[in-house]
Amino acid sequence: MKKNHGFPYKWGIKMRYVLLVLQVALFLPQWGHASNNVLLPGPKISFSMKDALMKDVIWELEKRSGFVFAYNANDLLKAGKVNVEVKDKDVYEALDICLKGTGLTYVVQQDVIVIKRADAPVQEVKKVTITGRVVDKDSLPLPGVTILLKHTTMGVVTDQNGRYSITIPDVQEPVLIFTFVGMKSREVKYTGNNVINIVLEDDVTEVEEVVVTGMFTRKASSFTGSATTIKGDELLKVGNQNVFQSLKALEPGLMIFESIDFGSDPNKVPEMQLRGTSVIAMDVEGASDLRGNFENNPNMPLFILDGFEAAAVKIFDLDINRIESITILKDAAAKAIYGSKAANGVVVVETKRSVSKNLRVTYMGNVNVEAPDLSSYDLCNAREKLEAERIYGMYTPSRTDEIDGVLRLERLYMERLAKVEAGVNTDWMAKPLRNGVGHKHSLMIELGDKNIQLVANLSYNSIAGVMKGSDRENVAGSVFASYRNNRFRFRNELSVNINRSSDSPYGEFSEYTRLNPYWTPVDQYGQITRNAGDEEAYYPNPLYNATLNTSLKDKYTDITDNFEGEYDVFEGLKVRARIGFTRKFTRADHFYPANHLKFNTVQELRKRGSYQINTGEGQTMDYDFSLNYSRQLGDKHYVFGFLSYSLSENTFEEDIFKAEGFPSDKMNSIFFARQYTENSKPTGSESTSRSVGVNAVFNYSFDDRLLMDVTYRTNASSQFGANQRWGNFWSFGGGWNIHNEKWMRELGWFSRLKLRASLGSTGSQGSNAYQSLATYNYSDKYYEDALGAYLLGMKNDDLKWQKKMDYNLGVDMTVKNCFNLVFDYYQSITENLLVALTLPPSSGFTTVQENIGKVKNAGVEVNMSYTVFSHAKDRSYLTLALRGAHNKNKVLKISDSMKAYNERMDKEMLEGGKPVIKYYDGVSMNAIWAVPSLGIDPATGREIYRKKDGRSTFTYDVNDMVICGDNLPKLNGSFSINLGYKGLGFNMTCIYELGAKMFNQTLIDRVENVDMHYNVDRRVLEGRWQNPGDVVRFRSLKSYWDPETQTYPRDVQTKATSRFVQKKNELNISSINISYDFYRYAFVKQIGLERLSLAFYMNDVAKLSTIKTERGLAYPFARNYNFSLQMTF
Repeated sequence: MKKNHGFPYKWGIKMRYVLLVLQVALFLPQWGHASNNVLLPGPKISFSMKDALMKDVIWELEKRSGFVFAYNANDLLKAGKVNVEVKDKDVYEALDICLKGTGLTYVVQQDVIVIKRADAPVQEVKKVTITGRVVDKDSLPLPGVTILLKHTTMGVVTDQNGRYSITIPDVQEPVLIFTFVGMKSREVKYTGNNVINIVLEDDVTEVEEVVVTGMFTRKASSFTGSATTIKGDELLKVGNQNVFQSLKALEPGLMIFESIDFGSDPNKVPEMQLRGTSVIAMDVEGASDLRGNFENNPNMPLFILDGFEAAAVKIFDLDINRIESITILKDAAAKAIYGSKAANGVVVVETKRSVSKNLRVTYMGNVNVEAPDLSSYDLCNAREKLEAERIYGMYTPSRTDEIDGVLRLERLYMERLAKVEAGVNTDWMAKPLRNGVGHKHSLMIELGDKNIQLVANLSYNSIAGVMKGSDRENVAGSVFASYRNNRFRFRNELSVNINRSSDSPYGEFSEYTRLNPYWTPVDQYGQITRNAGDEEAYYPNPLYNATLNTSLKDKYTDITDNFEGEYDVFEGLKVRARIGFTRKFTRADHFYPANHLKFNTVQELRKRGSYQINTGEGQTMDYDFSLNYSRQLGDKHYVFGFLSYSLSENTFEEDIFKAEGFPSDKMNSIFFARQYTENSKPTGSESTSRSVGVNAVFNYSFDDRLLMDVTYRTNASSQFGANQRWGNFWSFGGGWNIHNEKWMRELGWFSRLKLRASLGSTGSQGSNAYQSLATYNYSDKYYEDALGAYLLGMKNDDLKWQKKMDYNLGVDMTVKNCFNLVFDYYQSITENLLVALTLPPSSGFTTVQENIGKVKNAGVEVNMSYTVFSHAKDRSYLTLALRGAHNKNKVLKISDSMKAYNERMDKEMLEGGKPVIKYYDGVSMNAIWAVPSLGIDPATGREIYRKKDGRSTFTYDVNDMVICGDNLPKLNGSFSINLGYKGLGFNMTCIYELGAKMFNQTLIDRVENVDMHYNVDRRVLEGRWQNPGDVVRFRSLKSYWDPETQTYPRDVQTKATSRFVQKKNELNISSINISYDFYRYAFVKQIGLERLSLAFYMNDVAKLSTIKTERGLAYPFARNYNFSLQMTF
């Protein structure tokens, strides 16, 4: 049977034609004046040579101009030695100067400059044609390889089969240069053989040789800052769900916290911080709600996407298959270029760009399964719960002489016992859950040549959460175009992201964990009832709400266009202008029908049912103009300079409408509302902030051994007081490449050994846009037809920038190209800490924003990897990696204004059973405050407390609170194993936390302060005090005799004490990945594919912990299973 291989070829021919039409249509005006036989003069040239051979002069001209010269060596030799001085001349003017008085002249033939004797006839330049094929180490063709004639711009690119043909002038000893991204370049001298076949090898250090900062790209060898670069392939080895999940496993310094409340909720962006907490955020708690102001979380790092600032949710929804690399800028030398926004670190994300001349299509498909993880729950079954109630005394009347009460409780117990004996044991936790099955599709189309590149991306991601009705859907598309013409380069990317999400109508998961297992969700007819309890106990059945037309939907549309133009002024100097525009539209619709159980206590029908609409519109404009200069001066001096001027404006406006009174759950539009919610009217918020900045960067490297970086940035922002608009930020870094010292090279051990040190100041401005201004709010009250207004906040003209001073020492080391070590020690001090200063009530305000406070963070980071073996021939390798970080923070200085806040925390602690956060000088911001406990008194079953003077007491006093631990681990990080053999890949990554303390809230809520009317933890039956002399962990479940009050008090509430502060050491098997690449099989090429691979992922496989606490209270955690397919055409 005849095989059909023509389709891909014909497709390529058509696309080449399309490209040609595009080039002619777009760029004909620029090309219309250029003749095929005339060389444009090119860049200006400057050089000076004394007593030099003419051959050397022409060689220098060839290097500086980029043109090809042809000549007779004997003619140049007869010209003797000359002195030349050329300054800012084009190539023709320079030739006139160099050839003056030598008897030589020149002519231009096609694309070659011919040097000849003035009296000699012009001879046709001889040319030779060289052909060949370029392949990789596995003999697979490499399309898109660039082949250049050395010291010229003459070149070609290999086709889809790796073949090339290049015609060059027959000059003396021509050299061809073969280059390809991710491969080691090769130089081959032409010796008369017109067929040259080349094998290119992988360059394993290719990504590590540069540092992408988002503003410019730097040589890694001369960079003195602390930065971690993670390639896209490394992210995909850990997981393919979202960027943050993979970063959590690969960068321990970037702590991405799991939310004990929201678990695996697909509509929550996790909190994160880089190198510790820098800002006191008293109102930020748990994971950020996408409907909330998540971008302004004051401890969140700055995100840069392809050179422009991006919101955290945009990175969260970004297709991970599009990512080329992520660079995390940590210390001042690395991040100071972002000045006022860089205090919390910078995460720079670069997406993939085309390197293919021919049409290339890549498809990625995934099927994702989310399975609920309820391993942290240990609730009583029906029989155990009934027994716990009996021990507690629920069926023992307080007065035995009331016969009716005794009989009622006995009957209730017997009825519930009969249900248990009949097998009733409802698994309430399973009712709102499912195995969520989602899918993701990603399509990338690339085409281009050496001048123009086009990349189109389209992706669809559907996430089905483990709570029924909880979904997130994201559709994204982008078109990237790049054009280069001589010295000009233009790039533009237009991207559109459409997101829709739904929260579960089943309510919070904690509602189901409270329900007693001897209750049933349906009546005798199988219908879901409003009451989950029985005749003696009413509890709203949360499953009933899911039968209604409840709707909790959110959506946003993000449109971004980024343009960049660049001009090469002369060798080493570039001028660049960038404009970024983002427009975002948001809307949230939350509808609860009138028969929803939340309105059980609402008596008036006109107030039942509610609808809330939030509509928002935001816009960001960024302008940037910069000069970039980099040059190797001689053999030992390298300089880099960068100067930029930037402007930005951020605006946001939100309208909020609340209505009530809906006659039917089918009338799920706000049009059917009876009225606005009582005592409310349409409200909203607005913010506008502007900033301007000037940035200067200088880098010097001597002999690639001694390094220096200097950065200075000055910013002005409308967010700060009129007297403190401007903030100045700077950094200085130094480095020593010891491996480049002659005596170190002779040892042959280190391929890299660098010492780094840096210090500098950066700022933070993730605050309210009008925090320094006197702001007013209009009321709904009128006086003589005039609308009233009242002052919301006091003016503060002296409110200034919050600054962070960073110090960093680091070592980068590679031994024998197999062992890598990166070590950093850092300290940072945040000054001018923004806190709310407490005001006397007579002022009419409770607080005003002031710069009062100072916070210190210090820690170490270690990243090690060891390549056990690596064989390119069969793609076999084994790599082990270990990563670790330690951070400790404390408040160095805090204002007396925090006294009112701490007193409020004491009051909250007295009223409830949860620990609170308090701030004092010299104390960690993550300290756990509680009253010291001496345990349970064996004689009475009551808890004994220790006062500050050391005395024991049965009386709980918040004034006795002390620090009982710290939430931050002493060491956190990950370790991984990466194995490959002939296309088969295996990766396992584990995350660990050691030395942390945690307040076990489950023991308070589910064991000690239990409400026995609802389900409880099994531990309620274990370790309880029952009889005098018992040495146990938990107080009596029954009431005890209080000799002070001469009573049996019921429902005594346990407060936060050290008895519930426990050590937290955890090991999480974060991901297991098995993949296979079919590169060795011929059928892949036969079906028209360039690459075919399969992968299977398991994420959040298992967690081992020294503390047993319930996780996922509002939304459960999940284990993730993912099947992936990749095809490249």
